Amino acid sequence: MCRPAGVFQGLHESRTVIFVPEEYMAYQKIFALLRQHHITFTLHEHEAVRTIDDARKKAPYLVDRLIKTIVFTAKHGDWILAGVPCTERIDYRKLAAVLEINRRQLRSVSPGDVERELGFEVGGVGPFPVQDNVRVILDGSLGEYEVVCCGSGKNTRTLELTFHDLLRVTNGQMSPIIRNPC
Repeated sequence: MCRPAGVFQGLHESRTVIFVPEEYMAYQKIFALLRQHHITFTLHEHEAVRTIDDARKKAPYLVDRLIKTIVFTAKHGDWILAGVPCTERIDYRKLAAVLEINRRQLRSVSPGDVERELGFEVGGVGPFPVQDNVRVILDGSLGEYEVVCCGSGKNTRTLELTFHDLLRVTNGQMSPIIRNPC
């Protein structure tokens, strides 16, 4: 695994710099996976986005079909990438039930850990299993879309592909995991 490699010391600041070799970046792994499965896709380049609100402002043409992917870990150490329509929220109890674990065994992951451990830039997380211990769960409502958009590993590029191809290439499991409206 890649770990923070050092601290950058400027005149008035100090910050941790994360060095991730190119071959470990999620972006590279995702494109290798897409090529391996002969998936047709479109890559949209745009300004860096870190949140759904950023995407609405900087790439509004992508938001209608955008999958928001949230990263979790389970107590047993597996990574879970949970994908839902970008306007929806995940119901943690439903997700835990799909995974057949207790809700308390499901942990959200900090953006820094996601980048360090999986190689996704903040704002560029997509539902792609970039390691062997990654499980992909996609909300059942996403099956209504013929074409979807999702993170590519980089926050300046968004992938567009058919939902059928996304499901096939990720070996994703479809289950209802969004919160019910109040």
